[in-house]
Amino acid sequence: MCNLGQGVFEAGEARGIAQGEARGEARGEARIILSMYKSGFALDQIAGITEKTVEEIKTIIENAEFILV
Repeated sequence: MCNLGQGVFEAGEARGIAQGEARGEARGEARIILSMYKSGFALDQIAGITEKTVEEIKTIIENAEFILV
């Protein structure tokens, strides 16, 4: 039974780390996109550089205050 508990713990830990990394990447990406937008880059330029669609860029800019929290 001890090994079972350790396995559950390790699986939960790995999942938590993955979620944290994903949030960190999303925040970093949002900061870069906002910085580019505030610097005067056009939405299509930002989309091309970040390999996202213009719609995705618009959504990130509109929701920046929630992403960066």
